[in-house]
Amino acid sequence: MAGAKPGLDMNPREPADAGKLAAVVAALLAVAVFAPLLVVTGTGGTLGAYYAAGPFGLTAVGLLAVVAAVVFLSVGQPHTDETTLSGVGVVVALGVLLTAVAWLFTLDSTVLFSFPAEYAWIENHRWVVLAGALVLAAASGLQARTAL
Repeated sequence: MAGAKPGLDMNPREPADAGKLAAVVAALLAVAVFAPLLVVTGTGGTLGAYYAAGPFGLTAVGLLAVVAAVVFLSVGQPHTDETTLSGVGVVVALGVLLTAVAWLFTLDSTVLFSFPAEYAWIENHRWVVLAGALVLAAASGLQARTAL
């Protein structure tokens, strides 16, 4: 590209560049998952119950998203196998999706609707998490496709 700065052009057909894009999606999902911990205050144990809901809890979704980001950033690094890391990334991304779905379906509505009115937006947080997990799964599949 004429006039482009070195290191800033990305080719989504290259496994390492596609990995960077998937890592950004994973990082954004982690931020979305953990945002209520920074924003919601004064709710007692409600926020803890919200994050602990389900068989694995919402915290597992966020931590797996961080792992996915690290895996995808590792694609294309020296002494790494792009194909193997791409496969690991797909597995971790599917783990994120399945964990998010399990959390969403087992989230008690009593907990969800017990937040104060100023935090009514948290009722939609679950859908943001699910959408982010779906986008991560799709991005990981596309990234793996570039490595094959």
